[in-house]
Amino acid sequence: MSLATCQAILGMGIFFLLLGLVFVAWDRREKKVYYDSLLGRRDLREFIEREPQRSWMNAWRTGGQISLILGLILAIVGGVLWLILY
Repeated sequence: MSLATCQAILGMGIFFLLLGLVFVAWDRREKKVYYDSLLGRRDLREFIEREPQRSWMNAWRTGGQISLILGLILAIVGGVLWLILY
C-alpha cells in the first residue's frame, strides 16, 4: 500500500468527521428555528409536549452520527496504516 493511499484514507476520515460535526450543528440549528417559530403561534401544545414527533427533524442528527462514526473509523485506520507502513 502506498503512502498516497494511506493519506487518502486519513483524509476521507477527517472529511467525514468534519461533515458529521456540520450535520449535528445543522440539526441543532434547524430544531431551534422550528421550535422558536412555534412560540409565535397561539396553540403552544405542540411546543410544550413535543408531540407529534417530527421524524424529519432527526435526519440531520442521524446522518451526522453515521458520518462521525465512519470518519472516526477511517481516520483511525488511515493513521494506523500510515504509522505501520511508514
